[in-house]
Amino acid sequence: MQPARAPFRRSSAPWFLLLPAFLVMAYAFVLPMLVFFRYSVYTYERGKLIDEFSLDTYREFLTDPYFHTIIFDTLKVASITTLCSVLVGYPLAYALWRVKSAAAKRWLGLIIFSPILVSVVVRSYGWTVLLADQGPINWFLQMVLGFPEPIRLVFNLTGVVISLTHVFLPFVVFPIYSTMTRLDPTLREAAMDLGAGWWTTFRRVTFPLTLPGLLAGAQICFTLSLGAFVTPSLLGGGRVIVLPLQVFTATSDINWPLAAVGGIALLILAMLTVILSNRLLRFSEV
Repeated sequence: MQPARAPFRRSSAPWFLLLPAFLVMAYAFVLPMLVFFRYSVYTYERGKLIDEFSLDTYREFLTDPYFHTIIFDTLKVASITTLCSVLVGYPLAYALWRVKSAAAKRWLGLIIFSPILVSVVVRSYGWTVLLADQGPINWFLQMVLGFPEPIRLVFNLTGVVISLTHVFLPFVVFPIYSTMTRLDPTLREAAMDLGAGWWTTFRRVTFPLTLPGLLAGAQICFTLSLGAFVTPSLLGGGRVIVLPLQVFTATSDINWPLAAVGGIALLILAMLTVILSNRLLRFSEV
């Protein structure tokens, strides 16, 4: 009987190791989502929450053009932030990969990672000062580049995207850099030996092999941008309304059914993003 128990213990050991993580996820994620679903079918009337089953909040959220605009703005902010992060992050990851000096590589990596070390409130106020009409960026544009008047860079979509790109850039750079460090150098050497130039080698060898890292970084950046709250609140100036702000406002008004439906919509958008990006990752690895 003893030999028969050993395989069972070996097969069940991973599940016991995963049990604490499952318990934490059940308490911190599954249970709150069940509470969300419960409150989403409550009735909110005249500032009071009524424990009465109703789908009116779902109907309002799906039919009201105001919420359509919020969803569109949320997706727009996340899409533009992801695009800017990819356009800046890929060349930055490539430069980090090509740097030969180990000390320079460490310092460059620290500089790229540094936005995460700063409080989001401090970082947002810092960008408010930099992007203000009388701030240093507008001073440079007017005094050095000759712009006739200040450009509105804060309390609008532009300021929100700039700040979000700044903070989410490391989440794009390091997955790309990780895939680059695993590239087989003989593939690039073989391409150059066969007469391919730098651009052809990059386009036909380096970029396709680093595409999984690019898609993974874009997925992380997009999902984090969907849930951004502090930056749109401070740098949006009330003009950029996204789903997290709508959820916060509804919660403050004790309109928990509307807050719950907004949170569920945010979760669905994030899940759709993950599913789509995973399919693209599978396709890129074929």
